[in-house]
Amino acid sequence: MRKTLLASVSAVVLSSSAVMAADMPTKARSLPAPPPAWTGFYVGLNAGYAWGNSDPTQIRAVTGAPLFMTGTTQGPPGLSPRGFIGGGQLGYNWQTGQWVFGAEVDFSGLDAKADASVSPFFIGKGLNTFTWSSRYDWLFTARLRGGFLVAPNWLLYVTGGLAVTRVRDSVSCTSAAFGCIDFSPGTSLQWSDTSTLTGGTIGGGVEAMFAPNWTARVEYLYVKFKDTTPSPVNPPIPTLPPFFSFHHDLNVVRFAINYKFNP
Repeated sequence: MRKTLLASVSAVVLSSSAVMAADMPTKARSLPAPPPAWTGFYVGLNAGYAWGNSDPTQIRAVTGAPLFMTGTTQGPPGLSPRGFIGGGQLGYNWQTGQWVFGAEVDFSGLDAKADASVSPFFIGKGLNTFTWSSRYDWLFTARLRGGFLVAPNWLLYVTGGLAVTRVRDSVSCTSAAFGCIDFSPGTSLQWSDTSTLTGGTIGGGVEAMFAPNWTARVEYLYVKFKDTTPSPVNPPIPTLPPFFSFHHDLNVVRFAINYKFNP
């Protein structure tokens, strides 16, 4: 009788344990970690403001023949082109821990221009007016980027690389008498150059991921290009040489918004 009772109790205990095990939730499988939030390709738009220098420099004495035989001249003025910049960009980011590295290319239309006049430029030669002008038409950059995440959705970065632009520089002299040239009264003189210039750029910015796959940033770039030397346009005498060169650099501050594709 005792053996029968013990067998019954054991059966009940085993049955209850099986029911309890069946009722217990199965342990969830571990899921793979999500990819870093900043890694992936992105495209976007940018807009901002550009300003800089295109200061002309006198590279040849203009007080000799065929211009001003004797006397003095005033120095060329400073030129500070400024205006709107806007365009688009394409890039890739790679995140490792709190560090983000990448590369970006962008192309922007640029309407930064300036002109300045001096009258008279040849002192003591009658009425004459010299005018210098410079205009930037567009800007292309190809840059590397590297930054540190001060928070999961806030990136501080530096950037630098290649810059290309097209600039138009010109100089003109107008006079009703012998103010520009020692013979041929009333002659106007003009020097002009349109060049695609290659240079370098460096800068930095702050970028925020304000929604999944969307970022916004504010960026500053300093851009430096080589000088240009405008040539005479239809000179009244074939020996008329270039007399001025133009220095070129730009500062750019712009806002950009990007859409990031999932890696």
